[in-house]
Amino acid sequence: MVRLVEESIEVRVGESRPEQFLWRGRLYRVTEVVDHWQERQDWWRSSGGRPLVQVPLARDVWRVSASRGRSSTPGVYDLGMDGDASAGTSGWLLLRTQD
Repeated sequence: MVRLVEESIEVRVGESRPEQFLWRGRLYRVTEVVDHWQERQDWWRSSGGRPLVQVPLARDVWRVSASRGRSSTPGVYDLGMDGDASAGTSGWLLLRTQD
């Protein structure tokens, strides 16, 4: 079952991929990158009054397997990044979880 989340998270990136993320006060360690792609965004909904040149048209998405600790069962999470990570203007979201 897929659950839509769309919550802001903090992500630690290493070697151009997510390694850890903090969600609801809990640290998750990425054990595997399952897939990576780009999604087009509904820019007309996400502008929030910003000029259109500042609204990202696409977001990078990483589907990862991650666990909270050594003994916890890994889950599958879709992490989305809006903006430019190299410029320090990125915003990370936990988009979806899967059971």
